[in-house]
Amino acid sequence: MRIRWDEIPADGLFLSIDDDSWVPGHEVVCQGPGVCTVSLRKESGRILLAGIMRLSVVLECDRCLESFAHPLAEEFKIVFELLAKEEKADLASEYFCKGSDLDVVYLAEPVVDVFSVLAQQVYLGLPAKRLCSDKCQGLCPECGANLSRCPCDCARGAGTSPFNVLAKL
Repeated sequence: MRIRWDEIPADGLFLSIDDDSWVPGHEVVCQGPGVCTVSLRKESGRILLAGIMRLSVVLECDRCLESFAHPLAEEFKIVFELLAKEEKADLASEYFCKGSDLDVVYLAEPVVDVFSVLAQQVYLGLPAKRLCSDKCQGLCPECGANLSRCPCDCARGAGTSPFNVLAKL
């Protein structure tokens, strides 16, 4: 959903998106529909986008490899600003950012792609370490059994390790 700046009224534009057309489906599997509310408003030559996203995604646990549902509930605010004509010509050159520039997304044309912003927020909301629970014990390194479901009969620590020499010290 691409929204031109001149399509945004003076009192702002409010969107409620309750379908999955904005979810990056080729990389993220959803469990149920996602819901987003987004507001866009003009303020001194800039566009302020604020929103709330609620979505349940299916992830794979990093320890036991089981699938589990993870709820995403993200609030976000983004400022869009249009590049000046001389800045458009210098896109290939280096640009030194100030601290205030880090909170601003610069656009070459006066169009905000709302679905792209929402997809980025999905990626930013995903956890770095994906665990089905904090108490997940993972897989047995010998037989591959899921230790969270049932213990296995493998002899742990019976293998030869170069660090066994340190136990004698």
